[in-house]
Amino acid sequence: MKSLWKIYSNFWLRNVMVVLILLSIFTFAASVDRGDRTLPEIWKELLPTFFIIYGAIMGSNIILIKRYVMTKQYDKFFPLSSFYWATVVIGIAYMNMLTGDFDSWLIEIVNILFFAFLGTGAYFIHLWIFNDITVREKRLVSTVAELDFLKMQLNPHFLLNAMNNLYGEALTNPSETPERILQLSHLLRYQLEATKKEFISLEQEIDFLKEYFNYYKFRSNNLIVDIAYEGDISKYKVPPLLYFSLVENAIKFALQTEEPFIKLRGTEKNNHLFFEIENSCLADELIQTGTGVGIKNLERRLEVSKLKYKFTRTKSKNYYKTKLELWELPINV
Repeated sequence: MKSLWKIYSNFWLRNVMVVLILLSIFTFAASVDRGDRTLPEIWKELLPTFFIIYGAIMGSNIILIKRYVMTKQYDKFFPLSSFYWATVVIGIAYMNMLTGDFDSWLIEIVNILFFAFLGTGAYFIHLWIFNDITVREKRLVSTVAELDFLKMQLNPHFLLNAMNNLYGEALTNPSETPERILQLSHLLRYQLEATKKEFISLEQEIDFLKEYFNYYKFRSNNLIVDIAYEGDISKYKVPPLLYFSLVENAIKFALQTEEPFIKLRGTEKNNHLFFEIENSCLADELIQTGTGVGIKNLERRLEVSKLKYKFTRTKSKNYYKTKLELWELPINV
């Protein structure tokens, strides 16, 4: 597809292809109409008029249409276009008179204006296709760049939180700090590798989340994590670290409570993937407010990735619940 677009976007290659196609059509039509003539005889009669009309159409499109119609200078376009095509009609008519192919002025005018109309229409179609694909390519490049930036934000955000936690652990429980650093290195390695890909298997994402939960169980022995999955969720692919922000928030708010708990449910039904995470939390006035970067990042990634989704959040006095529903996800082959 890219190679075809590269050929089409090249002015000379595009016109050479069009000329060859049109010449083939007109040659075939002339041979059927007058089968007694040889190919050189057909081309001797056909080529001069064809290239003059084709050149006239190109000149009109490039000089008149592009310069005056595209810039909405209609007051200049109509008189110049009328003079231009009148000159072309007269020139071709006198050339046909010299070669003996002239029928009448009416036929000459109708024929030339008919081809001019077709050529101008084809040019407008070309402009529409070219502009549409160009705009789509620009949007795609912009979207990919933004998505890469959003994925890159996850690493510093996670690392900042992890460093703060390690600092606290080093002060209160220094003997376990080396093990915590080793766990952190495993988590960071996964992040660095996963964010290089557009999609990863859901099983990999789940394994990462489990390891992330284990990482935080060092901080609180009271943390209860309940994870359950239903349906054939292993067949799906998801953007890397898609659920990470939700899990990170759940842990942060749950650890603020005296009896922290997190309940995670994953369900597959009718090709829809449901992810639900519920966690304990304090009352609104006691919650330590965060930056909100994680949730904003998640919502923007969902938009940029063009995924079909439904995202809801529910807050009560003692718990916080988020639900993310996805569909039309890629499938593992």
